[in-house]
Amino acid sequence: MSASANLANVYAELMRRCGESYTITYGAPPTYLVSMVGAADAGKKIVLVFKEDRNGAVARLRTTPTRAAPKKESSADLDLTGSPLKDDCLVDAIADLSIDLQLEHSNPWKLEEEYQRGIPVDKARSIVCSEFLQLAEGLGSVWFLCDGSDLGQTQLLQYEFNPTHFSRGILSYQGVRPAYLVTSQSLVRHHGKTPNETLIENSYQVNSHMRLRCSWTSSAALPLLVNLNDCDVALNHTFRVGDCSSLTQDFMNQLRILVYIREDIVSYHTDVKQGVSRDPTYRCGSGIDMDELRESINQTMTDVSGLIGRYSISNAEFDIEDVVQRAKVRQLTDLTDKLWELLKCCHSYKDLKIAFSMLFQCAARCNIVNTPTNKNRLAKIITELANRRLAMPCLSGAEPLELLLEIGLEKLYKDYEFIYTESKMCSTNLLKEDSSEASMDDATPQNLPQLRKSLHNAVRGDPTPGAGMRKTLLHHHGAVNSRSAKYAGSDDDTGFKNSHFDEHESTERISKLFQIHCTLEHLLMMHIHLNLANVYNDVCSELLKKPPKLVESIDDQLSDVMDIRLSAHYVRDHLDGKDPYSRHITMRSHNKFRELKTTFYFDSENICPPNLAQCFQCDDKEMVKERTYHSWIYHKIRSLK
Repeated sequence: MSASANLANVYAELMRRCGESYTITYGAPPTYLVSMVGAADAGKKIVLVFKEDRNGAVARLRTTPTRAAPKKESSADLDLTGSPLKDDCLVDAIADLSIDLQLEHSNPWKLEEEYQRGIPVDKARSIVCSEFLQLAEGLGSVWFLCDGSDLGQTQLLQYEFNPTHFSRGILSYQGVRPAYLVTSQSLVRHHGKTPNETLIENSYQVNSHMRLRCSWTSSAALPLLVNLNDCDVALNHTFRVGDCSSLTQDFMNQLRILVYIREDIVSYHTDVKQGVSRDPTYRCGSGIDMDELRESINQTMTDVSGLIGRYSISNAEFDIEDVVQRAKVRQLTDLTDKLWELLKCCHSYKDLKIAFSMLFQCAARCNIVNTPTNKNRLAKIITELANRRLAMPCLSGAEPLELLLEIGLEKLYKDYEFIYTESKMCSTNLLKEDSSEASMDDATPQNLPQLRKSLHNAVRGDPTPGAGMRKTLLHHHGAVNSRSAKYAGSDDDTGFKNSHFDEHESTERISKLFQIHCTLEHLLMMHIHLNLANVYNDVCSELLKKPPKLVESIDDQLSDVMDIRLSAHYVRDHLDGKDPYSRHITMRSHNKFRELKTTFYFDSENICPPNLAQCFQCDDKEMVKERTYHSWIYHKIRSLK
């Protein structure tokens, strides 16, 4: 029988005997227990005995405040684009933004843990000493949440099942103590004997979302409690989309637009398969006057000044914040990148379709100076129209959205490429989805002769061998398998298609862009708060080489966690002389018959719900000015049977 099954049997027996008096759960351990004793001792699944109280207000303890999201009027259309032709920003509203900040409290515990209450210690001990628990078999632990009303302020009792040892544990709350009282001598005194081994982890909070963990092992009788020379350093940072800064908000907005466009394309194709006839939806534009749009398109395609790019040609290194700011206002050099900035502002699908018609008319009639250099479908269409080799295309269905999605993906990728290359953080190879994309790009020019041949035949009217119709842009209803083609892939056997869309491939491309953006956010926070310029290349390489997690939607709650290893000398100057935000210290002593382990946990905030136990009601932490810790001590004894 498996260990989990054995512990489940213990849970069932406890429910039968004590279920009417107490609440008993079998599942993941509470968050505070994992923090205090460590994940190894807490286990993946435990039996927890406590009382449940859902009466009264839910307890809220002041922790790190975060800004609440502003309330917005509900609307079917989402305007994330702004308009290149008008500025409707309210300056007064920005000036008053800091006057009345709404703050919401984020707690280090789960909501259901706020309803847990401890049971009397003597009741818990009587269950631990009961015959049925002593004779039970299993692997794992039963934990009893206590009310801390005894002199030792016992918070948790542990009964661990072990086939070779008697194993018991007790976790007690030690109250609030100043940081200067946390010394090796006092810890060894609490441990009771000279430790054979001491494991230490100090956590330094850089900001509310970033921490540095320094850990090491010592065999000294009085181990050092601070070591910034040869410790293992891990940097942990959590980026949440809702916390995106103003510096990078424009890029995140573009990414959100691409996600919404993709969602609308998928929704349209789903409805078509189900026999629902309707026009696609476009919901991201702020609206733009069509006459002004026509003029802007004509100017964009014929303006000579757009041929001169403003790129760095020296080997000078730029500050990452400056580069991001430059990327927001960089001069776009490719035609389709400029068209993305215009076309995304269309108010509706109808306007978007009209805009593409105006674009094609301009390409067919005007002398285009800015010939597109991008390798996307719209660039090919414009080029062939300008060379008088194609009839005017007629877009239908989701094709306008698919063209817009493709040029938007390529433009946003170039924004990130500009940032990473100008700041010299990494090579462009790390920004690609995979190695096959590079090989595909290299092979694309080889497809041009075939493309030109088919287009030439389309104009001449010569029959194509093996086909019943000539290939033109007008024949945009191809075979079903053409949907699996790449955005920049070659034409299939049914003709030159107006657009390509593959649901899975578009998800992968958006997911890669989200990974690139999250990496940028992590690097910015490292630069702003730690200024570790020497590690940016290694961080980029480590984060961008990981397979991106698939992202199908983006909301304010979506987050990304970075946890990387650093060399101690990078952070030594930054942490020198500072008290850790939390400390986790484990001392071990053992001989042939007995093992004693004592774990000390110190945290600058109470990681337990305040109503969890009575001992938390007498905290005087706010009365002390210097650094103080909430402290817990966990004793565990294992004796040979």
